[in-house]
Amino acid sequence: MCTPSKIPYPSVPGAQFTSLSAILVSGVTTQIPESLYVNHGALDVKGVSYCHVTTTYTHTGKTDNITVDVFLPTDGWNGRMQAAGGGGYSAGGVNFPISYYTMLGAVAEGYSSATTDAGHSALNPEDWVLESPGNVNMQLIENFGSTSLNELSKIGKAVTESYYGKPPAYSYWSGCSQGGRQGMKLAEKYPTAFDGIAASAPAVDFAGIGGAQLWPQVVMNEMKQYPKNCETLAITDAFIKHCDGQDGLTDGVVSDPDACDFDPYSLVNTPINCNDTGTPEVVHISEAAVKVSEATWGGAKTPEGESLWWGLKRGTRLIDLVTEMGTNPSLATTQCSPDGTCVGSPPELIVQWIQLLIKKDPTFDVTTVTVADFQDIFQTSMKEYASILNVEPNLDAFREAGGKIVTYHGLADGIIPSDSTRDFFNKVAARDKGVHDYYRVFEAPGLAHCFSGSGGYYPAGLFDALVKWVESGVAPDKLVATTVPQNGTSHEGILCPYPQKPRYNGLGLSATADDFYCHE
Repeated sequence: MCTPSKIPYPSVPGAQFTSLSAILVSGVTTQIPESLYVNHGALDVKGVSYCHVTTTYTHTGKTDNITVDVFLPTDGWNGRMQAAGGGGYSAGGVNFPISYYTMLGAVAEGYSSATTDAGHSALNPEDWVLESPGNVNMQLIENFGSTSLNELSKIGKAVTESYYGKPPAYSYWSGCSQGGRQGMKLAEKYPTAFDGIAASAPAVDFAGIGGAQLWPQVVMNEMKQYPKNCETLAITDAFIKHCDGQDGLTDGVVSDPDACDFDPYSLVNTPINCNDTGTPEVVHISEAAVKVSEATWGGAKTPEGESLWWGLKRGTRLIDLVTEMGTNPSLATTQCSPDGTCVGSPPELIVQWIQLLIKKDPTFDVTTVTVADFQDIFQTSMKEYASILNVEPNLDAFREAGGKIVTYHGLADGIIPSDSTRDFFNKVAARDKGVHDYYRVFEAPGLAHCFSGSGGYYPAGLFDALVKWVESGVAPDKLVATTVPQNGTSHEGILCPYPQKPRYNGLGLSATADDFYCHE
């Protein structure tokens, strides 16, 4: 059955297929952590077999070459399809770890699954964004932005139908970050592509993120002062300690960062232990560290001080966190040499955006960007790419198609401001008071980008709640969420559909989800 002769080329308008292969993959056994299976829980995969179909195509009159991969379980297909989103500058593809493991997890749970590379398999944008010096490959940007996503839906469904003899009864999208943006763009532009969309920490304003998130580094460059990471981290820790108990539960998490008063200047000259130079020492929190923290919380500004972009929530880790899975970047990181000299260390994703898409020059030095330059960069980013990559807050057609969207966004996200999702939801709600009938956002206290974050509440059951909503009409009025174990201890709570917030009722000796309720 797993042979190309049994699976004809799909019919997709404007696409010319160039190859199709099918390989049987047998007896896969592995463990998938939550961090690689976003919107789901960790999963033990045991002896899973599937047919791996790979097809390539180009667009009529173009020179692009897009690859779509489809995994089809050989046994126990549940009649559904789950497509996997990408991350960063990757649209997906089996060489992108999150996409691959999402597909593997989906197959293990009975779904057929599909992903697209949107015409570039390289994970490094330097390998595909510029087609020649000074010229952005707009065909690939458009594929990345939306075109390939709708085609993925068509191809995934067609291959699934060819293999099983009937189409999937329900089709779903699962993604976070870039994958979240992809899901939201599908809902806006291709409302019938998927029945249910799990789109978490979505980069709905991707052009703005690329243009705006250099701001803390620009502030440091203007001051010519680069606080040690230990100073910035100490300010964040002090905020969490000060505000932790405001919800009645001391769990290392601030449930509502906006509701807590905190004066970071009270920390100036506080002595702290530091090892940023490689040698243990005692340093004092500087006024510059407070200013950088406030700039990161407050978001990008014009030279006149007017707001351009949202900041990160207080309580968010503002410096990089190195984990076993890699580096979780943030915006105010510095690097210090043994002699005590420190310099800025902006996130690579932001550096690449400015170098490749704004300046069209991979050698451009972002440390030269001034406050005046910054506004021009931001405006150029929005002018050239917002219409392609950003998501318009109009989900009317998706609503009429009967689709459902569930989103979570960590309030300690260090890359994509959670306020961008809140703003998007508010704009959709302003045009449609019945928004909760098809679109619900769950803000996750303490959670960093997509999954990581000290103490953050992660909703492992989000995707299952989406399926229940789509197929049984049961809307999620709360999501059970748990924290990553810290020193052997984890906490259980709930996330509430925005604008509701979780509140602790104070009855449990060791808090569980039953000890919380949602309130306006």
